[in-house]
Amino acid sequence: MALLRDGRAVGSTVTDDMGRFQFRVNAGGQPFAISITRIGMEPTLSEELTLAAGDTLDVNLSVVETAIRTDTVRVKATPSLNDVRLAEARRRGWRVFPPADVEKLRERSNSFEDLLRSTGYPGLVIPSRRDDCIRSTRYNRCLTIVIDGTPLSGSYPNINPRDVHFFALLGKTEAAVQFGDRAPWGALVIYTRARGDR
Repeated sequence: MALLRDGRAVGSTVTDDMGRFQFRVNAGGQPFAISITRIGMEPTLSEELTLAAGDTLDVNLSVVETAIRTDTVRVKATPSLNDVRLAEARRRGWRVFPPADVEKLRERSNSFEDLLRSTGYPGLVIPSRRDDCIRSTRYNRCLTIVIDGTPLSGSYPNINPRDVHFFALLGKTEAAVQFGDRAPWGALVIYTRARGDR
């Protein structure tokens, strides 16, 4: 850039791959300086120059390789989908079995039923047969199984305990608010591990 003493630009261009440049300066006979900026480096400023109308000037400038100092930049990773789901479940006040607890239990569990039993939570009746349902002790009615936000109908599927990231138990009212008449007696909400979850 060609800059007047007050900092106004009176011409600018971009160099070619070899660092050569050519441009017109409209300084009106006033003194100006040429400022060269290389990306990531501090600008280099020439001596003051003065040109009459129609003059041509050849200049050779060496760019000082002084890196620009910046303040510390803090980068925060975007939370994973399951981190968002977990935060939302806690915000809603659900009875959450968090990932850290589930991780400890799932390695010792051969089935999803074993995983549920190992929580020691007294509000669940876990069936001994696969065709039966998980019941709430409070109402002795089947809980709706919800996997990754989708309520299932009928008996629950064969869930590998190692796929479970966290789960939450919803009472009758909480389930009705969240899932309406698809979960009339409460729900067991299961979120499976997404990519990157431990």
